[in-house]
Amino acid sequence: MSCGNDSDSPEPVSQLPAPASLASTGDDVSLTFTWEAVSEAKCYAYRFNEGEEVYTNETSVRFEGLTPSTQYAFRVKAVSGDLTRWSDSEWSSTSATTGETPQPPFAITLGEVTFYSAEVTVTPADPSMTYFCNVLPRAEFDAFPSEKELIDAQIAQITGAAELNAMSFEEFCRSMGLLFTGTQSFVTAEELAGDTEYVEYVFGLDYSGKATSELVSASFRTKPEPTVQPSSMTLGLEVVDLTDVSARLQVTPSTADEYYYCFFVLRENLDALGEEGIINLCLDDLNEHISSSDYATVVAEQCHKGNYTFSYAEFAANTEYVGFAFGVGQHGLRAAATTRLFTTEPFMLKDAAGGDDPIRIEVVSWGIENAQIKFIPTSEAVPYRCELTKLADFAGLSDEEILAKDMEKLWNDYGDYYSMMLLNESFTMTRYMPLDPDTEYIAFAYGLSDTEFKATTKLCKVVLRTPAAEGSSVGVRTLGLLRR
Repeated sequence: MSCGNDSDSPEPVSQLPAPASLASTGDDVSLTFTWEAVSEAKCYAYRFNEGEEVYTNETSVRFEGLTPSTQYAFRVKAVSGDLTRWSDSEWSSTSATTGETPQPPFAITLGEVTFYSAEVTVTPADPSMTYFCNVLPRAEFDAFPSEKELIDAQIAQITGAAELNAMSFEEFCRSMGLLFTGTQSFVTAEELAGDTEYVEYVFGLDYSGKATSELVSASFRTKPEPTVQPSSMTLGLEVVDLTDVSARLQVTPSTADEYYYCFFVLRENLDALGEEGIINLCLDDLNEHISSSDYATVVAEQCHKGNYTFSYAEFAANTEYVGFAFGVGQHGLRAAATTRLFTTEPFMLKDAAGGDDPIRIEVVSWGIENAQIKFIPTSEAVPYRCELTKLADFAGLSDEEILAKDMEKLWNDYGDYYSMMLLNESFTMTRYMPLDPDTEYIAFAYGLSDTEFKATTKLCKVVLRTPAAEGSSVGVRTLGLLRR
């Protein structure tokens, strides 16, 4: 019996897609075949073990009274209900054996499991199938009433993210690398909690946002989190080169092969937060950077080994500060403290220093990767311009000629908008791009009117030479420690 067609139009038509996700289940004497519904299909035609073509409106069919341990062939196609638009699909085919456990669409193999990560290998039965995989805590996985609801929720989440980024489902999946083919090995992308059960799950998903297989999962439990290994390293601290605007923290560790973090803190913040609170704030800052990079990169940039002098110039007058440092080591994917907090005695800046120059230039720190220079203007020098450049740019020129050449360049670059480059208060210039080694530089400043293009002071300058080589850079510090 045929389910019929509504038209015999000879016009060119599109072919219906073949039924997807054809699967079978059964026991010793029965088999059930299932497939996904095909949009625009009026019904389905199937053949069992080369028997006659049979039509059904369902997306599953069951056969009973079969012979144990026998292989049977099955194929199904979508039948069009409007031949002016669609033709019947190609056949989807499979085979199944009674009494045989069907092969799942994916095999999940667990590798090394630590307290913070797990190695997982996914092997699809069909190497050409695209699939999605993820990991959830067991409690979150079990919160879904069914595996289908988890699949639907995952697809909805991806669809929503794609729409938020004004992208199609396929564009978003490809840009984020969400779908895979073939055998793939993964290490969990996010840090896991220790001594916790997780579920790794995977299901077929195509670039149209359609699930193409059942969900396969595997459970594992992370190891209990060990305690952080303490270090015997001690850190000698001394505040040196104290001025009215800057200070340097000289750190001398007992060993040269371990990392430490150093900075300054308001004494009142240290009293309020305590040593553990200060350490935790700094670690939170380090680990936030690590979350978008990795431990080795961030710690090499933010921390130091061996003797080091840290310079800083953004202090407030008449305020007590404390220099501090603590050891840093790796714990899982994150940074952890390996020592207690070492501190200096409280200190305050010196009284303001006088001088003859209208703009004072204070070298806070100087090196290839950690140049910091503070410009402090008097009232007569506001507004002003400041710059740091190679001395070779002004080779053989007098101060007046340097000033004139810089003004000419400023006008050529900005014209009437030059005033946007002027400053009205003290400014600490920090160069994050490395300077050339063993090279002379000039830091200079001069007052410049913002109503007429005219210098209002003489040129103030400092000439400096970079070292031939340098170790670690200044990095980024937890500036909240210096705020009330």
